[in-house]
Amino acid sequence: MSATAPEPEEATPLVGPPEEEFWERYNSHLEFPLSCVGSVLYHVVIASVIIFGFLALLKMGADKSSVGVKLMGLDGMDEFGAGSMGSGGQADPLVERMNEDPATAAVASLADPSKLPEIKEEMQKTIRLIDPTGNLPVTNANAAAYAGLDKAVRDRLLGANRGEGPGKGKGADGSQGTGPGGTGANSTLGRNMRWTLRFKVESGRDYLNQLKAMGAKILIPIPNTDNSIIIEDLGNPSQRRTVPSNDLGKYAGLLKFVDNRRDVVNGVLGTLDIKDVNATAFCAVFTKEIEADLARKETNFRNRRPEDIEETVFRVIVRGGEFEVVVDEQKAKR
Repeated sequence: MSATAPEPEEATPLVGPPEEEFWERYNSHLEFPLSCVGSVLYHVVIASVIIFGFLALLKMGADKSSVGVKLMGLDGMDEFGAGSMGSGGQADPLVERMNEDPATAAVASLADPSKLPEIKEEMQKTIRLIDPTGNLPVTNANAAAYAGLDKAVRDRLLGANRGEGPGKGKGADGSQGTGPGGTGANSTLGRNMRWTLRFKVESGRDYLNQLKAMGAKILIPIPNTDNSIIIEDLGNPSQRRTVPSNDLGKYAGLLKFVDNRRDVVNGVLGTLDIKDVNATAFCAVFTKEIEADLARKETNFRNRRPEDIEETVFRVIVRGGEFEVVVDEQKAKR
């Protein structure tokens, strides 16, 4: 018998292409990356809302943040450490006049400012009697300020004492021909004539406190009399005495600052409780130590010799009861 071969099985027909992979099925139109980005953005927005909402709740309470710290120099935030005037309120006219430029304010206080050259010439004549060898300049401020004093008082404070007969005049110490503190620009007389002091004050009391800090004495000439009021200690201003002009010679050899601004003078007199004295000026008298300190600062400012200087303006700064004097301006002789 012959064996018969088995019939071949029928092949399964192909229905279509092979099944697509996952990435191909769900990314034909970038559905997967877009959905991922959208989900991340959604969570970021939700987290931001929560964080900013929390910070807003924290700000609703009292401000407990630390105070900012700024480094500063020991002399203060401004150039000289004197501070600055406040911006609010209305300025006190008296304070404004106290802080005017002394050079212009003294001249403006004259009854007739046009007579200033005549006043300076008269003072120069007196100075030449005291110190014939010195060519001492007189600033406008000092000429105007001294003009507010009676001539007898002015001459005594400058150191003039006319001799008797044809002889030369005598100085405050009785010596022939020389004035207080020696002769020339480097003398006390020369400094009195070319130095000007600037104060920054808030009231008559503040003015006196600054003078007190500098150890100054106050001399108040009483007009139309031969007397002056002397206050030796501004810490105890009630202790005062009245002296005749003949006793003022001992102050001739000391540094002086004369203020003749009427409103300022009245403010100082009111603070000192001095009544019924129609004073037109007052004089602050300083120690030799103050004079020596200012003389050193004047020379160091521009390294000029005293005889080459026409005028030196000092600024007085007081903080915490301590004072400092700095050179504000200096004018050389032409």
